Amino acid sequence: MITASHNAPRYNGVKLKASYGGSASPAQNRRVEQLLQRNQEILHGPNLMDIDEAVRQGKVVKFDPAWSYYEHLGTLVDLDVISGGELNVVADGMFGSGRRSIGEVLMRSRTRVHNIRHEMNPGFGGIHPEPIAKNLGYLMSFIQSGHYDVGLATDGDADRIGAVDSNGNFVDPHRIFALVLRYLLDKRGMRGTVVRTVSTTRMLDRIAHAYGLPLKETPVGFNHISDLMISDDVVMGGEESGGISIKGHIPEGDGVLMGLLLLEVMAEARVPLHELVADLLAHYGPAQYARTDLKLKRPVAKADMVKMLLDLAPAAISGVQIEDIQTTDGVKYYLDDGSWLLIRPSGTEPVLRVYAEAENDARVAALLNFGEEMAAKA
Repeated sequence: MITASHNAPRYNGVKLKASYGGSASPAQNRRVEQLLQRNQEILHGPNLMDIDEAVRQGKVVKFDPAWSYYEHLGTLVDLDVISGGELNVVADGMFGSGRRSIGEVLMRSRTRVHNIRHEMNPGFGGIHPEPIAKNLGYLMSFIQSGHYDVGLATDGDADRIGAVDSNGNFVDPHRIFALVLRYLLDKRGMRGTVVRTVSTTRMLDRIAHAYGLPLKETPVGFNHISDLMISDDVVMGGEESGGISIKGHIPEGDGVLMGLLLLEVMAEARVPLHELVADLLAHYGPAQYARTDLKLKRPVAKADMVKMLLDLAPAAISGVQIEDIQTTDGVKYYLDDGSWLLIRPSGTEPVLRVYAEAENDARVAALLNFGEEMAAKA
């Protein structure tokens, strides 16, 4: 798969996918790297052929998987329920591969879908195609300019989801994950292990506990979730960046699927998205979240950073006791009021990420400030 994913065009590169649709295993990746290294050593360059000639010889086969994919989505999403909601939706493709997909799935329903940023544009129109609040100003203003129920945004390769409610407020993947999980457990009766990465909301822990389900925490990266979806009975797995999947689907994040499931949640409840979020927080919150990215002047060895952060760990942060420290991926401090702070280097960019979740924005800010001070020392 050739993609820049949620990044700017200069990140364009190759993702390896296995036969089951999820990320290739470390062993498969190593095998490809060995072959590339061998080719470099023997000065074996690429085999070049005109694309039209390659197609004529059958060496390149073109096909469109869209309709097979849409049929499969129809087995995972109740399109009748969505249709009955008669929702007015804005689908923001962010110029990525998922553009117009949500509307095409719903074209035979009573859902009205308005597509924006849905043209072919390899430069993503100059935007950073990651569906987070700072990149969705256009979608937010579009929602506020009309009578729309929800905005759904997918990233460059459509494996991530972000949403905007009818008031123009961003709804992050933590809340999307939690809303859909509660719906699948409550309304569909689905069961299984819940899997989340170390940087994802603990509302999922509370929901899993309420339904008597096990929850597993993994390092950041959907490949870790994918491994569990293959080997375990996972009802739903995902990460804070918006890559989420469910039982019955491939073990890989899917922004289109999650957008459709969020529409099903809204249509079944027949209440606005902001009211659904408020109800979720009333039962499994409060939970406010934020992340800060600190650019690195030099590479940071994760093992050295973890040791330093453990050595510097205090007994309390802003007067709240630390009840546990985990090193699943970076260093995560669990506090006894249910809040948490995570410090870890990114696996894809030269940045150090500081994450926090707490009961209110002021407490989140305090945790982030402390985390940034700790990161500077480390």
